[in-house]
Amino acid sequence: MDSLPSLSTSLPSIILPTFHLYAPLLHSAASTIRSLPPKTSSYGPHPRQQLDVYSPPTPSGINNRHPVLLIFYGGGFVNGSKTIPMPFLDGLVYANVATFFALECGYTVVVADYRLLDDEARFPSGGEDVALAVEWVRRNKPGLGLGESEMDLFLLGNSAGGVHVATFLLREEFEETRRRVLQGEGTRLRGVVLLSAAFSFLGASEGDPASVYLGDVEQHAPTGLLKTALQGGEGLDFVQAGVRLLLLNCELDPEEFWKSRDEFVKVWIDQVGADGRRALAVDVVKGHNHISPMLALGTGVEKEEAWGYQVASFCDNIRKYTLS
Repeated sequence: MDSLPSLSTSLPSIILPTFHLYAPLLHSAASTIRSLPPKTSSYGPHPRQQLDVYSPPTPSGINNRHPVLLIFYGGGFVNGSKTIPMPFLDGLVYANVATFFALECGYTVVVADYRLLDDEARFPSGGEDVALAVEWVRRNKPGLGLGESEMDLFLLGNSAGGVHVATFLLREEFEETRRRVLQGEGTRLRGVVLLSAAFSFLGASEGDPASVYLGDVEQHAPTGLLKTALQGGEGLDFVQAGVRLLLLNCELDPEEFWKSRDEFVKVWIDQVGADGRRALAVDVVKGHNHISPMLALGTGVEKEEAWGYQVASFCDNIRKYTLS
């Protein structure tokens, strides 16, 4: 972390240097990271629609419910895998993230692949993949090793993964899937964390991956989706159901990520209403750049992993309140 400020904030120039900075820390913790081998399942018919499940040895229980964290990583719509195939990482990422939340926090962790541009992914395919993964989790308590325990479900979307999670939350076509996890005493969506997500892409050129994926960059980015979802005046179903939303930006994120977040927050505060304002939390991940948070977990270094405990605290505080 201490070397990160010396890097540029430009994404193309920091990706490989950041990976190389964290590789030694990950290798030093490799035995712990590998101590929870995942179980892989398909959540849809496409080869990219697969997920890994990491089960904690000591599950956390609050109000007789078990937490499940469903993670969608970043990659700019073009890259990403639930196990990053860079040889020098030796298969440790994103197992490091999953084992951190499983071992340190008692969460069952699900890391999902999703379709990329090379798979002909086009908006709203990311939201479709999130919806399918949510439905798989809802239907597969045995596959999650939960027995008869009911689930508190949390979503974590990082960068492009955050765009897909926001699409799932805000698009009308996913209303029925949302309804199934927003009502009753069974599996309930309780909270969502968007980490270094981009909420608008108005500066994207025609050939940029975001433009290719989104098509209409103004209407299909999260801020545009939020404006559309609020047009009918009926509010947001997930807010009305008590779901809480945490927006995290990294201290060293590029400026455009901060600007797009601020625009999203302004629309939210101006239009969602009092209940919506209470549902939204905004915070900063200290010391990290856009790439480093997902590499820092599982290293055993306190200041590197602080943001993971920040997320767990957000989720656990929600879990203390009984369902209404």
